This record gives sequence, C-alpha cells and structure tokens, in this order.
Amino acid sequence: MSKLPAAGRHQNIVSLVNGGHGMSIAAMAEAFGVSTETVRRDLVALERNGALRRVYGGAIPSDRKAPLEERVLMERAGKQAIGRKVASLIEADQWIFMTGGSSVLAVAEAMRDGPTVSVMTNMPAIGEALQAGQRHRVHFTGGEYNASAKMLMGDEVFDAIENCSFDLSIVGVYGLDERFGLVEETRHNMRLKLQIVSQSREAIYVADHTKIGAPGRYQSIPFRDIGTFVTDEQLAPHFTALLAEAGTNVLYPDATENAFPAVEAHGHE
Repeated sequence: MSKLPAAGRHQNIVSLVNGGHGMSIAAMAEAFGVSTETVRRDLVALERNGALRRVYGGAIPSDRKAPLEERVLMERAGKQAIGRKVASLIEADQWIFMTGGSSVLAVAEAMRDGPTVSVMTNMPAIGEALQAGQRHRVHFTGGEYNASAKMLMGDEVFDAIENCSFDLSIVGVYGLDERFGLVEETRHNMRLKLQIVSQSREAIYVADHTKIGAPGRYQSIPFRDIGTFVTDEQLAPHFTALLAEAGTNVLYPDATENAFPAVEAHGHE
C-alpha cells in the first residue's frame, strides 16, 4: 500500500482493527509507508477519539478492553518512571488507598522496598506487587472480581472504605479532559475516586502521556481539585496552563524541580 495522508491512514487502520485483521505496528508501518513512531501516534490519536483501544504491539476494537497484562506492557518505561517518582514521595507509616490500573501498579512495584506503609486497594495485583505481609500491610476491599480489569467491583468496595480516613490516595487517571478534568469510563470508578479523594488528606494522580486528552463518559475530579499530578512527558501548553491556573503541583520523572509550585489546600480535606 502506498503512503496515505493521515486521515486516510486512520480510516484504514480502524477498518483493519474492527475487521479483526491482526497487524503488528511494524506491519502497519510497512503497509502504509510510514515509521513505527507515526503508527504509534496514529493509534494514540484514534484511541483518544474512541475509534479503537491500544494494546501492546497493536490495537483492538473500541468495544473491547485490553486486559491488564497488555496494559502493563504499554508505555512501560514511562509508567515505571512515574512509579519511581511517586514512590520517592511516600512516607513511613502512611495509610494509603491505591486505585486499580497499570500506572498505579507500577507505583506499587516501586514502593516494594520503600518505607513501610499500610495500603487498601481494590486491585489484588497491587498487594502482590507490594509483597503483602513481608514488609507492608495490605487490605483488600472485597467485592466481585472483574477478571479483565483484575479489580474488585461493587458495593462491597464502598462499604470497605466507609469511615476510613486516608493519609494519601494514589489515583490512576483514565483520561484528562481539557474541559472536565479527570474523566472515567465507568460510573463505578467515578464514584470510587470521588469518595476516596474526599476521604484522603492528600491525593496524587498518575497518568502516562497517552491519558492526556483521552475522553471519558463520566466526570470525576475537576481541575481545581487536582493537587499533585505525576506524568511521564511534558504536557501540551494548554494542559500546562489549565493545571497552572488550578494551582496543581505537576511532577515529572527525573525533574529537579516541580513544574508548578505546590499549594497548601487541595480541596480534599
């Protein structure tokens, strides 16, 4: 196939994915006469528009969710860098809630040998990553296990956190929308994040660069309440401006200074 303009290439990629034709990123690059980096950018843009979902090495139809094993491998270096940055902020004896998600799982992996803490989570893999019982105490919320998301779901999750007062919540970001702030794909995750943040003295939000601008069906945390935001790549200027206006403390891996000054009140206490 000869080289196509971006719009035509995007249409062909979506047709291939929705038609069930498995193609690696390398194969797409060769077929469309572009670099693998161009194809990766195409897939990110198409995912943001809801046309497909990215998985490790390619993409799947938008009505299917990539399993956790695939999401862990996507943008892995960036997620590991985020994990190390957040782990450096953890203090001994903190009582922490950690949401599910591959970026939060990377934080747990980086926390393994750090200060001893107590963690509550609805993601069993986080307990395994922390090597629960060997160094850290881990409490699971209970609930129905979702095998695809590898998370516990349902009313039992909310029952478990009722009346808890967390020192810190580490919150995975589904999408950061320039109008609405944090957005979610499910009402359950919207409710959960709103509740745990309201019951936490501080919150740290973690997102690799592909989550910036990603759409979601439900609004959760507005810009004004995003206290600390950790991501792996420099934000686009309009997102930088929105977070700066909100007083958000934006952190990047390996940065020597914060992108913006911290604020005393996060709106969560």
